[in-house]
Amino acid sequence: MNLLDYLAERSFHDRALEFYLEINQGYLLDLKDTRPFLEENFEESTLSVRYLNEKHLSGITYTLSLKKDDIELAISRAKSLSNRGFPSVYPQLAETYPDIKTTPFEPLERKDSLSLLERGRRSISSFKEITRLEREMLRCQKTSIYLIRGGKVLTWESPEYSFYLSVVADSGKKQATGYAYRESLDPARLNVESLYFRAGKKATALSKGERKGSLKCPILFPPESAIELISLLSFSLKGDEVIKGRSFLKSKLGKKVFSQALTLIDDGLDPELLESRPFDDEGSPQEKKTLIEKGEVKTFIWDAFYGSMASFSSTGNARRDDPASPPKVDFTNLYLQKGPNTREDLLRRERIVFEVLEILGSHTADPISGDFSFGVSGVLYEGGEEVDYLSEMALSGNIFEILKDIEVGEDLTFFGASGSPSILVSDMDLG
Repeated sequence: MNLLDYLAERSFHDRALEFYLEINQGYLLDLKDTRPFLEENFEESTLSVRYLNEKHLSGITYTLSLKKDDIELAISRAKSLSNRGFPSVYPQLAETYPDIKTTPFEPLERKDSLSLLERGRRSISSFKEITRLEREMLRCQKTSIYLIRGGKVLTWESPEYSFYLSVVADSGKKQATGYAYRESLDPARLNVESLYFRAGKKATALSKGERKGSLKCPILFPPESAIELISLLSFSLKGDEVIKGRSFLKSKLGKKVFSQALTLIDDGLDPELLESRPFDDEGSPQEKKTLIEKGEVKTFIWDAFYGSMASFSSTGNARRDDPASPPKVDFTNLYLQKGPNTREDLLRRERIVFEVLEILGSHTADPISGDFSFGVSGVLYEGGEEVDYLSEMALSGNIFEILKDIEVGEDLTFFGASGSPSILVSDMDLG
């Protein structure tokens, strides 16, 4: 009997059991200062075992060994842990699930990977301030997921390609690091040349920055910085935080709270996005949801447990931080819908605009109140032209207030499973 048949039979005879198996196979190339630091072909398997006892308390454990004796030991541990576990429910598995076309996995050979990096390096040759290619890391893998409960096996397989880059620039004033990264289901969409160029431009600008006097002006958050704002806002759209009373938006359903330009979507079905698949991590069908539409709060995301507490069905938003973790309420592919403005439009909207290239201290923001205080560095524009470089400036505000008056760019860009276009915020104090 093969592994999947064994797990299916085990879960059929004991309906309190759930298995979640994730297998990653792929290739990693990691270089420091253009020299190989780590190169490997890898295969990693993790089997999570969850047990839901008669009191609806859940115990979870995992094993890296797929031998029968080790699996049985993990089952015993999960049963024991359920006595002091956390409240859970198992949603009923659906008869049918959304049909999402799987992108086939195409392994990258070593020579192809090195050729990709060489093309990228040529794209930053014009940046004379670049003194070091600090890190270049390319990873390609195939991920296979199996959710097994009640004798049924749900399966999903998808590729993932990722690239991370950091470069160092020295303008004569100081050294600064710029980085760029991207993940995609298609290696062609990594667009490595643009990542080198973006990292080089960022490092060069940051190396010229100086702390200067306070000013008040519109603030442009390019996609990579705008993601921090979307992440801070997203906390209040999670159903568990609504139930716990910690969501600022808990009583705002159906109300217009934000700018007309803000439409926020969680899409678990788009075949071109990383976290799309037919089922979530507890077996509910994934969905596409408009969370905020033209500033109006439309819905929250739910898993089976918190959804049942609020008399809502699961929205397919039970996710695991990693295979060994229990499912929790979280997003699939979360993004701010793009707007009509080019980046140049936004930079010329007002006489002076500050573009945030680096944010420090985002982890200190309060997702409950929405208050934040960031350290920021970036470029000052006048009439759409670069006129100065600022660093170690302070930028503070409240996410629920600043998103009432924004303009949105057309440059929607994804970083992992989160995406945003540029966001122009009306006057803020930069100190």
